[in-house]
Amino acid sequence: MRGIKQNKNGLPRAAWYFLTLLHIMVLAASVTIVIWVSRETLENKSFLTDSRYMHFQFWVCILFLFDILAEWCLAREKWKYFCTHLLFIIVSIPYLNILQWADIAVAPRIMYLIKLVPLFRAGYVLAMVSETFTSRKSLSMLWVYVTWVAVSVYFAAMMFFVEEHYVNPQVDTFWTATWWAFLEMTTCGTNIPALTPTGKVLGVILSVEGLILFPVFTVYITNAVLKISKSQSHADDNGSPTGPSDNPDRHNDTDAAGATQQPLA
Repeated sequence: MRGIKQNKNGLPRAAWYFLTLLHIMVLAASVTIVIWVSRETLENKSFLTDSRYMHFQFWVCILFLFDILAEWCLAREKWKYFCTHLLFIIVSIPYLNILQWADIAVAPRIMYLIKLVPLFRAGYVLAMVSETFTSRKSLSMLWVYVTWVAVSVYFAAMMFFVEEHYVNPQVDTFWTATWWAFLEMTTCGTNIPALTPTGKVLGVILSVEGLILFPVFTVYITNAVLKISKSQSHADDNGSPTGPSDNPDRHNDTDAAGATQQPLA
């Protein structure tokens, strides 16, 4: 009896195809949320008052939770999977819909943080799900790193633009805010001061994130260069020609030939 075909991760081929389809759907939903929220925000519209967005993001959260449940059912170490994906589970809960249906009034500061959950959810999912589409672990970590940096700069720039462009004359376009966010992450700083509390907090967060992420990128590049140099040196050693003294069989053949040529006593 032929066994069930499995992929390199140890999953049956049908289950692997099913998870891949789920990941593609999650990735598409995350990109849609990013585009939707970005358009509404940059046009000075509140996406929270749009009933279509609220229904859409609810079903997106259900899709995220279903994806987590499917991976958990197929995982070998279920407790380890739960611990490593706990943040994914937390950001996948539809807090906005729950508050709306329960008619719960929260403080403005808490509501402000809850409004950022869809953005954080989309960015986190983009980084985590994109990791599954790369085969090598090193490339996977690099892809997560690049995606996380790009998402952080983009969302920070959008939040900075929304909060600052009314009160800060130097923040006139979204691209100016993007330039500010990028330089803040590189810890170089800009001549654009943050006037609002949100802008000041974003500056601190981006600087700390840059101090953490950029050394990781430097270590990755260094390790990649060392691996390439080692592989080249190993290839040169294997392909180098050997001299007469390096071939013992040749010495044996020479000694045997000399012995046969000696005259008999």
